[in-house]
Amino acid sequence: MKTIRNSFTLLGLCLTLAGLSLSLISYVILQSTPLTALGFSTVILSGVSLALGKGQPKIPPEASAILLQSGVENVSAIVEELGLKAKAVYVPSSMTAGKPQALIPLHSNPHPPQLENIILPKRLIVKHGPDAEDLGLLVTTPGSAVAGMVTAKTDATEGDLETAVTLVLVGTINLADGIRVTKEEGLIRVEISNPRLEYRKMWVYESLGSPFASIVASVVAEVLDKPIAVEREEYSKGKCVITLKLTGRLP
Repeated sequence: MKTIRNSFTLLGLCLTLAGLSLSLISYVILQSTPLTALGFSTVILSGVSLALGKGQPKIPPEASAILLQSGVENVSAIVEELGLKAKAVYVPSSMTAGKPQALIPLHSNPHPPQLENIILPKRLIVKHGPDAEDLGLLVTTPGSAVAGMVTAKTDATEGDLETAVTLVLVGTINLADGIRVTKEEGLIRVEISNPRLEYRKMWVYESLGSPFASIVASVVAEVLDKPIAVEREEYSKGKCVITLKLTGRLP
């Protein structure tokens, strides 16, 4: 027997059975129009319940938070040991021949590296430019796993980006209630309503940004198929605003 995924699905099946039974008995045996209508109403309610069951996130928010935290702590240990604080560049899967990742330069500079016409090898330490100091760590981030659910669209509009981020943060891992995206002059502003992820400050956030910023940056980089950097983050009661910046062009 197929396992029932959640209580909404179970309730929907029970209401369907009860509604059909009540309608059949009321119409054929009791010949009662009100009771027959009640049975049909119950069937309609069962459809709503089944729809709610399908809309439930596949991963509970608590489990998502645990997985994100453990992943961030592992990356943070490496970055802190090396003393890196340079801003990371989030690159799409087309630039890594695998999954979306983040490149943390080994040498600090005021601006993120301009990555163009390059495929980064599948290694921890990679060379991303012609100069000797153009070295960096290519790491997996909290957004590397979830960004695989979206597809690239180089001419993506604000609506396309908003849909992609909503799919991940709201529909899949259920860590927010709503997303709003705006674009202007090379900057992408993502406003998250009611973010549900608590985290303690760690060294790696100087480079990668918070887990929310990491997820959003990975998704946007993957959709636009372009490298992205986290420009800044702003937090207030019930809201988080993440500003991203395009750092290069792809062919």
